[in-house]
Amino acid sequence: MKEVFDYIDSHFDEYLEELFGFLRCTGISTQNIGVQEAAEHLANIMRSSGIENVAIYPTERHPVVFGEIITDPSLPTELIYGHYDVQPPEPYELWETPPFEPAIRDGRIYARGSSDDRGQLFAQIKGVEAYKRVKGKLPVNVKFIFEGEEEIGSVHLDQFVREHKELLKCNATLCSDGHMHESRTPIVRLGHKGMLTFTITLRGANRDTHSQRAGSLPNPIWRMANLLSTIRNGDDAVVMIDGFYDSVREPTEKEIEACMKVPFDEAGLEKSYGVKLLMNRKTSNYYYNLMFEPTCNVQGMYGGYTGEGSKTVLPNKAVAKFDVRLVPDMAPDEIIDKLRRHLDARGYHDAEIEVGEGYYPGRVPIDNPYVDVYVKAVSEGFGTQPYIYPGSGGCAPHSIFERNLGVPYVSIPLGYGDQNNHAPNENLGLDAFKKGIRTAAAVVEHFIEAGKAE
Repeated sequence: MKEVFDYIDSHFDEYLEELFGFLRCTGISTQNIGVQEAAEHLANIMRSSGIENVAIYPTERHPVVFGEIITDPSLPTELIYGHYDVQPPEPYELWETPPFEPAIRDGRIYARGSSDDRGQLFAQIKGVEAYKRVKGKLPVNVKFIFEGEEEIGSVHLDQFVREHKELLKCNATLCSDGHMHESRTPIVRLGHKGMLTFTITLRGANRDTHSQRAGSLPNPIWRMANLLSTIRNGDDAVVMIDGFYDSVREPTEKEIEACMKVPFDEAGLEKSYGVKLLMNRKTSNYYYNLMFEPTCNVQGMYGGYTGEGSKTVLPNKAVAKFDVRLVPDMAPDEIIDKLRRHLDARGYHDAEIEVGEGYYPGRVPIDNPYVDVYVKAVSEGFGTQPYIYPGSGGCAPHSIFERNLGVPYVSIPLGYGDQNNHAPNENLGLDAFKKGIRTAAAVVEHFIEAGKAE
């Protein structure tokens, strides 16, 4: 790979200039600002990088950009996924430089989308391009799918993948998004949690009344406090919804072994957050719980008067908003059914449950042959052995590809732990960006090895 890596080094300034043009696009999916223009800009980058059959596919909201390089249909095919939409940049006053005017400071690229996810998907494109420019052709096939709705929950991606299975047919899917270990050691992430959001509403009287009636009329906030205590007691992380853990796929010995190799500084984490780590079902190990344990979190709750001073009111409504992180083989509908039965069994028949977003979890077996390919590529691209994360605490459209295409989905993040994604001064390290390009090229070199092992 030396010749390819030398080529990447010699063209790195050109890559930066091209990336900066991309980062100047807005493409804020939540606000419907500049997304089509960002998609068109990305499509032009792909065409100039030697990617063929580039097309922009409309969805009911924001488009999908597709392209491919087919060397020989009989060869293994890698599918590279990413997203070109970005989070809103507010609050503007906290940015040291304008969010859509890329700037380099202290070895980092600062701009909205620099790490999440334009810089990272761009590294994938350039790695494939560099290999093809140096070698003349790819030893495998590569397809690219970039969506414009990840920051609003990938609302139309599942439908697109289901309707375009032949177009997207592949052997494995790779994504670069998120961040590596806090030590800046690269990682190969094999799993993502699913997500379920819902809101519970309890009602009291048909209107707010004077608090003098508190001894006679029910207060739904007190009832909500009692309801919450049946779901979690607050002193540990164990979820008490009846049957909540019944479908949980417990980690294998190899997965636990990989997890335990990830450095874990308990005292450092507790100092950083200013609290003690919670005990979960089996351990207080931060990474074990992050990777393998489902969660139930109260995002927030409200009811009654919360303004300045006092208001002697007896509120007629209490609302709590939740998110549940799912692990394989849990399903969103299953958890809602269990929650309903759990509440009914405790007398909360009147609790109103409004269901929001739902994503399925996914996890690639650690002995899948493509895992070795990605580990080898990262080792070459970064010059160091990566940690293997069998799972993660966050969500991704992992299951969309795994369930619809029947292929493994692996993530190789390029961001630093303090990349500030979704926040002001989002950034991507220059060193990680270059090593990400090298890694993408190395994947192309080694991808066929896993194809032979299938």
